[in-house]
Amino acid sequence: MPPYHFDLVDSKTVTDEGGAELADDIQALDVAEQIARRLSKERPELRGRHFAILVTNQDGEEIGRMPLDLLH
Repeated sequence: MPPYHFDLVDSKTVTDEGGAELADDIQALDVAEQIARRLSKERPELRGRHFAILVTNQDGEEIGRMPLDLLH
């Protein structure tokens, strides 16, 4: 399984949220949504400030972003 990495970002990386070996890009985006939901609940001050969870693959290529502002 390929490794994926997750970072909390705005215009730059703010926090390293860790990594995981997952089956594919879709599963990695699902994990990014879970992280974004958790952070949105635990740190409500991040909402409305254009933060997102950035997902990258083992080569550092962006797979996608999960904005905290889109989650309810």
